[in-house]
Order: sequence, then structure tokens, then C-alpha cells
Amino acid sequence: MKSMKERITAFLGRMLSVVLGIVITFTVQGILDRKRDKRAVQSALELVRTELSSNLEDITLLTEYFQQEQKSARYLSAHKKDLAKCPADSVNYHRGMVEADVSVAFSHDALELLKMSSLFPKIKNNDLSMKVIHAYDACELIASNVSRHVSNRDAAPEGAVDWLLSRPPFTWVSDPTDVQEAVEAIDAFLLEK
Repeated sequence: MKSMKERITAFLGRMLSVVLGIVITFTVQGILDRKRDKRAVQSALELVRTELSSNLEDITLLTEYFQQEQKSARYLSAHKKDLAKCPADSVNYHRGMVEADVSVAFSHDALELLKMSSLFPKIKNNDLSMKVIHAYDACELIASNVSRHVSNRDAAPEGAVDWLLSRPPFTWVSDPTDVQEAVEAIDAFLLEK
């Protein structure tokens, strides 16, 4: 028969083994969970980067359109008195640019996925998170500005050409700075990880 001291020692040994087993299990599980979260965050940010890059391409196209819209307005204004003598295809092209029905809807599905998946807090980089939010806000502002620009242009009592020529430069419609900064910040973050 074992003494009380031997039984207590054996019990404590078994208890210590169980506790160590639990601690090791939770530690390993924590490491695995962090690695899984890291991969999920990287994957989500790659989607956000792809989406913002696509939005940036659309902003570039908008910028090019608004530059051409201004050029077309200048062409039509310069030839206002002799449009009949101008090549018909040129007149039609420039009128088409000035009267085009332009609208844009930027995608924000990756941002919604990031928010709904509870991965946003797991980024653990507040500066990056804010840049992503500002980029999507900038896209929404640009879409709103484009819509307002087209509505005001189409409703201009003096005509689209005169209204366009009185407008400030088109950059207010399509400033991509916040979107570009977010893409660059995501790139830097992904390179670190």
C-alpha cells in the first residue's frame, strides 16, 4: 500500500501532465488560429487591393473622359459659327463627348466582405485600415461628383458647351490620391507579412 505522500505525488504528477497537455494544446491552437487569421487577412486585403486597383483604373478612364470633354467643348466653342464647314464626323464626335451620359458605380464588395468577416480588427494596423476606408469613401465621392457634374451639365440653361467652359479643371471629379495611397499601403503591408 502506498503512503499518503506517494499518492499525493502521483496525483499531482497526473494533474500536472493533464494541465501541461491542456496548456500545450491551447498554445498550439492559438498559434494555428493566428496563422489562419493572418492568411485570411492577407487574402482579404489582396481582394481589397484588386478591387481598389480596378476602381483606380475606372478613375483614370474618367479623368481621360473629362479631359476630352473639355477639349470637345473648346472645339465646339471655337467652331460655333462655322460648324457646318467642319467635318461631320468631328462635330458628331465632339458633340457626343459633350452630351455623353456618364455614370460610374465603384465596387465595394471586398470591403463589405472584410467588414462582415470580422477580419478588419485582425489587420492590427490602424493606419492601413483608415486608408482603406478613406479610399472607398473617395470612390463614393467621385461617383457622386460625376453624377452631379452630368446632371448640372445637362441642366445648364446656357448649354453644355458654355457650362463646361466655365467649370474649373476636372480634377475635382476624379482625384485618385486616397485610392492610390490605400493600394500602396496594402502592398507595403503584404510585403511585411
